[in-house]
Amino acid sequence: MAVVIYTKNDCRQCDWSKKLLDKAGIHYTAVNVEEDATAYHYVTEVLGLRQMPVLIASTPTGDEKWSGFQPTKIKEHITERADGEAAG
Repeated sequence: MAVVIYTKNDCRQCDWSKKLLDKAGIHYTAVNVEEDATAYHYVTEVLGLRQMPVLIASTPTGDEKWSGFQPTKIKEHITERADGEAAG
């Protein structure tokens, strides 16, 4: 599973999301949209999302995408799935 979290500066929801991933031992790539114009364009124009963070979890069965601090989605789509892949 590949996890990318798009963030911005001084974003508490971004920090909280990264802390949940860190606590679960999930490796992720963090991309700051205020420092990367290509990432900003991708998130805002391609995905049509404006609220940070934006998380994308890519798996063999497809991508899960959402924005904002959503601990339930992090648990359901990332940490539980990672645990299942490690066990399987």
